[in-house]
Amino acid sequence: MYSDFVLIDGDSTEPIRVERLAFGDTSGRNEAWLRDTLLAHSGLLPVREIDASFGQLIPLCRELRTEAGPIDAAFINGHGRLTLVECKLWRNPEARRKVVAQVLDYARAVSRWSYSDLQRQVAIATGRKGNAPFEIVRERHPEIKEQSFVDQVGLGMRQGRFLLIIAGDGIREDVAAIAELINRNATLGFAFALVEVALYGMPGGELLVQPRVAARSQVIERSVIVLRNGSQADVVIADEADDTAVSAADDQTINDLGEGPRQAAYRRWWQPVMDAPLDDPDQEPPRLFWPNHIRAALPWKNAWISCYTFGGESGKMGVGTAGRMGADQEMLKSLQLYRDEILAALPPGSEYRPVYSGKGHTFINERAMSEFPDDDKRREWIAKTLNEFVNVLRPRITQLIRTAVTAP
Repeated sequence: MYSDFVLIDGDSTEPIRVERLAFGDTSGRNEAWLRDTLLAHSGLLPVREIDASFGQLIPLCRELRTEAGPIDAAFINGHGRLTLVECKLWRNPEARRKVVAQVLDYARAVSRWSYSDLQRQVAIATGRKGNAPFEIVRERHPEIKEQSFVDQVGLGMRQGRFLLIIAGDGIREDVAAIAELINRNATLGFAFALVEVALYGMPGGELLVQPRVAARSQVIERSVIVLRNGSQADVVIADEADDTAVSAADDQTINDLGEGPRQAAYRRWWQPVMDAPLDDPDQEPPRLFWPNHIRAALPWKNAWISCYTFGGESGKMGVGTAGRMGADQEMLKSLQLYRDEILAALPPGSEYRPVYSGKGHTFINERAMSEFPDDDKRREWIAKTLNEFVNVLRPRITQLIRTAVTAP
């Protein structure tokens, strides 16, 4: 935590205490103010302490539009490396998981861009015509060559090599939970940091700004790369074959496939479930997978809770544990001592039953679609059951991991 600054003037017998100022809409120092301040004074972002290869920052634009939403502030450097900044005033634990998930979605969206996509979106954000990113950088570095710069930026985006920064106030949450979110989403070659910005009012009316790196990651290498029509796509490793619908054979996200009419209808069906509130503030929102399920990631890497439907109106739907590369089975082995306790705490009808042709197990709760009068009631049941699965499983898994980390 920050303490107040104390100014000692050699000519004064009394030190002057400089108190910290609050962020908030009433003070005028809100998220938009922080964004504009960082764009106007990019040196406030402690890039050298995070990853010096992304410095020196050159402001690119505010509100850079992506399919995942607008990025608050985008920066670039003379080597064509992008830094994406989201400004958030941390008011509650739920904000943490939502903003981290949102920033990761921004990175995935930009990793699918060509240089032309970036050029178009920067032009929209700034109103500048022509090759706006190159022209903005050339104002600082007149010696750069256009083709070389374009190639470097395009390669960096395809490789997902970004610096992602969440900047705000009061970032004193559970940093371990942040690290968990990042580690579970290690599908791009990004560096990530949380930067807390503290403000102090000086006696003469000046503003003292003190940034601090609250947490940062090492660059995470992409583990799977698929070339599709000459461009890179972010895909998830396919699950083992499963004799239930807990795992899907076609293991691709909607964003990987693009969103045609069928995918759009599929998203509309699942959106109320994905938007439903969860009790656990550290649980990131579920992600949509094609063709029949969503996943809520668990603290155990490569394991999740899957919500699925199959077989249409006469089929089934359910909520259960799943994973890839056997991660869910390792997780369940570690939970063996708590199996009966977990089953008793899960909603009525839950089972611990074999999957993977008898080679593994899952905690699962499955119902016939025909038990419910309409899709609204089905989604309501799925959302409620997912929340109960998260409440029962997540704290036990988190405790297992913490115990393993602290064991001698």
